[in-house]
Amino acid sequence: MAEVGQGRSLTRVEITTLAWAVNITSGIVNTIGTKAIGRMSTFNVWWTFGGTFVLVITLLVKAPVKVNCSVVQINSRLIVFRKNSAAFVFTNYENFTGWSSRGFVVLLGFLQAIYTLEGCETAAQVAEEAKRAELLAPLAVVGSIAGSWFIGLAYMLALLFSVQSIANVQATTYAIPIAQLFYDAVGPKLTLVCLVVVAFAQVTASITAFTASSRLFYALARDNAFPAKEKFMALNRFQAPYWGVWTSVLVGCALSCAYIGSAVAFNAMLSSAAISVMLSYLQPIIIRVFWPDSLAEPGPFNLGKWSWSINLVSFLFCSFICVLFVLPTAYPVDELNMNYAILAIGGVAVIVVVNWVTWGRHSFVGPVQTFA
Repeated sequence: MAEVGQGRSLTRVEITTLAWAVNITSGIVNTIGTKAIGRMSTFNVWWTFGGTFVLVITLLVKAPVKVNCSVVQINSRLIVFRKNSAAFVFTNYENFTGWSSRGFVVLLGFLQAIYTLEGCETAAQVAEEAKRAELLAPLAVVGSIAGSWFIGLAYMLALLFSVQSIANVQATTYAIPIAQLFYDAVGPKLTLVCLVVVAFAQVTASITAFTASSRLFYALARDNAFPAKEKFMALNRFQAPYWGVWTSVLVGCALSCAYIGSAVAFNAMLSSAAISVMLSYLQPIIIRVFWPDSLAEPGPFNLGKWSWSINLVSFLFCSFICVLFVLPTAYPVDELNMNYAILAIGGVAVIVVVNWVTWGRHSFVGPVQTFA
């Protein structure tokens, strides 16, 4: 928003400072505002729906309509103004990756789509604080995926119909490329409105993410799968697992500092995070595929006779996506565009193995039953 409103590019230090501010704010809210988090999550759902509606209407109504494309020079940049046709939206193919294989380029396009699947497990991580969690938690997971599909489809169509120049978006100097698309389509003032909608949704999502991660620390410590059990199970007077909250804040701030030194390293961390989430999804799926009888009593939400077949498809899909995530996305490959996610994942694997060898295998025997 500062780049659009003030016409200047933010430095990496400034961007990192903003990330720190969001992380620390999320930590404070999760430490003293426990009772408000549920209402905030509900508000965020409606904000996302309403905000998407505002973005879609704004883009479709205010984007220029030209029968014949016109070229306008703004700040030494040539911008083609038009509202795109259905043929462009649904059939146009543009390749900026450098790869000559159309099939591989199409597969690379899956990477952004997969991000919409991530985060749905948040409902499971906070399930212990919900009533009838055995039913509501899986419904929340499925509902978040279905909602993301519906909202994402409407938003994506609006972007494609209103984008003025994909090349211009790719070559933007803005830290967030979507800001360039907004700017070209609806102008600077409405761009600020669109960015406010997006930014607020991201901040509330960050708060929810810290809620989930702190509960994950609590659950791991309770089940003797993480060191410092007493500390990570400790609750403050607001009933918040504050050790998990501020450990999450510390890790988030530390990782964001990598952006100051190297955007390549920071992007590798982001990619590795996406792969790590997919690998975490893969673990219970593997159990259900190769040991289908491991769950003695199915819950009220189950797939019945289709369970094994669906889990097999999920296993193959997740395995394929994990491989796809570590492949280079640009050609020719050099030290700047190389996908270093595999190195970051290797680092995560080392940490996990060391923790298991030195701690987990001696103390973890399975989930602790908390009710009779």
